[in-house]
Amino acid sequence: MIDLDHLEKYVAGDIGLRDEILVIFSEQAEMLSEKFTVEATDECWRNVAHGLKGASRGVGSWALGDLCEEAEAMIGDLAGKAELRAAIIVSIRQNIAAALDEVRRLRDLAA
Repeated sequence: MIDLDHLEKYVAGDIGLRDEILVIFSEQAEMLSEKFTVEATDECWRNVAHGLKGASRGVGSWALGDLCEEAEAMIGDLAGKAELRAAIIVSIRQNIAAALDEVRRLRDLAA
């Protein structure tokens, strides 16, 4: 779920820095996950998806980033928009949960 080789490019072996970045990612992911609602305005929806996409790709959580990129397009007069949003919210939250589990595992290993 998290590409450690990608993350290593930023932390150069500094486990403390890696953990700090992963904590920031975890906090952002949890906060943004709560803002994903089917009823969100298009602007809010796009901003949340874009923010989570950036945070995800920053730590190498590629699948989550890709889902967020897909979600960014779910605006405007889209047929079945509510249903599409509901489905992608489930997928995004599942990916967030998996990424956060991996963050906890990595931090536990370092402790």
